[in-house]
Amino acid sequence: MDESSDSNVVGSSTCKEKLSKKVKAKEGAESIMNKLPEQLISHILSLLQLKMLKTGGKQYFMNFVYRALLLTKNPSIESFSLVMTNKYDVYMFNTWISGILNRNVKNLHICSHFEVPFNAHTSDSLFDSEVLEELVLKMICTIPVVKTFLHFGHLKCLRLCSVVFDLESSSSEDLTLSLPVLEVFETKNCTWFNAESVTLRVPLLESVLIEHDPAAVFYELDSLPIKISASRLTKFTFCSYCYMAQHVLLLDPSSAHNASADITIRCDEDSDSVSETGSYASLLLRQFSEVKYLKFDGAEVLPLSESNVATLPVFGRLSHLELGLVTAEFLLALLLRSPVLRTLAFKGIFQFDKELFNSATVPHCLTSTLQLVNFGKLHGLDHELSLAKFVMENGVVMERMSFSLANHGLAKSKIIKEFKQKLFSFKKGFSFAIQHCFCV
Repeated sequence: MDESSDSNVVGSSTCKEKLSKKVKAKEGAESIMNKLPEQLISHILSLLQLKMLKTGGKQYFMNFVYRALLLTKNPSIESFSLVMTNKYDVYMFNTWISGILNRNVKNLHICSHFEVPFNAHTSDSLFDSEVLEELVLKMICTIPVVKTFLHFGHLKCLRLCSVVFDLESSSSEDLTLSLPVLEVFETKNCTWFNAESVTLRVPLLESVLIEHDPAAVFYELDSLPIKISASRLTKFTFCSYCYMAQHVLLLDPSSAHNASADITIRCDEDSDSVSETGSYASLLLRQFSEVKYLKFDGAEVLPLSESNVATLPVFGRLSHLELGLVTAEFLLALLLRSPVLRTLAFKGIFQFDKELFNSATVPHCLTSTLQLVNFGKLHGLDHELSLAKFVMENGVVMERMSFSLANHGLAKSKIIKEFKQKLFSFKKGFSFAIQHCFCV
């Protein structure tokens, strides 16, 4: 045998040895993978998604999801998150979600940039889940609802955006959601078709956020009450633009006595629903009369008659109040009904009666508790000066009063300089400083 033959034999032997090592290494790796706990394997698969999506396209993503679901043999999945930036087949999407729900997923997050409706089978799997603890849906979708009573025994967090629940009934009915351990409830631009009302039985609910902007949805809404049965609210946020298609009714208003309330309401003055919106806004304020913290932006929609202002509740525990643009009458009415108020902030006055503060009863909070006042968007107008004078002359325990300028150009204007000089001429002399705002 010549040297070339010997060389070929050696080369062939070396290749076989390398191949044998690779086979053994692969078998060893598979053996190690087989010994890993199923939960760890599922976790590794979930981490692969971030790397694989960088190089693959739409079909690659679809194949990956199918393989991940097939390779995950664990009957229970802790968490599943799906973000879709491309439009996918509706049947395929529902197959994925049904498969996940059938694996007893605890935390389910779905975000889609395109409309993807749930089919009846997927919605049944969702409503029949007995282990779901967190559900987040940020997607334009319609979810059919057959039952009028839905129970989620383990759900602690529910966040929905642009979701429509379609109650499949020939006539409007009451829909009840029983959520015995729910702590967080958030809906943005969501609604319930064919529902006369929606009742939330949520004894442990702590945080509520309901936001609705008709300009951001593709459907028309009828007025719908959302009834909340809770006992331990700590945070309530409500935002409604254009009109209040949904209004909240606390079945036990005393449940909000430890809550902070943040309410924003907008309505076009020319809208046919402005009167109805104002009535709902008044009702909402009355339900949160026991809160310590209140932020309210929407005085423009409230009725301005004396009889309606007189129906404002007494905010007996309120210590912090933030307001948007208000009328002087509404502001004074709130101060008269907030005996222990310590901090007041408001954006500005859009309607003012010159004689109002000349004969007004001095609120109890001014003479006993009010320490901080922030005037927002100051223009240096006479009615702003009148209000400042009223507060300064009657604020017995006042510690600080600040003014935020409407724009930076006012800082060195003649109007503001005169405004400051007049403030100094009033009864009290406070320390004084100026930046983008100035404090008295």
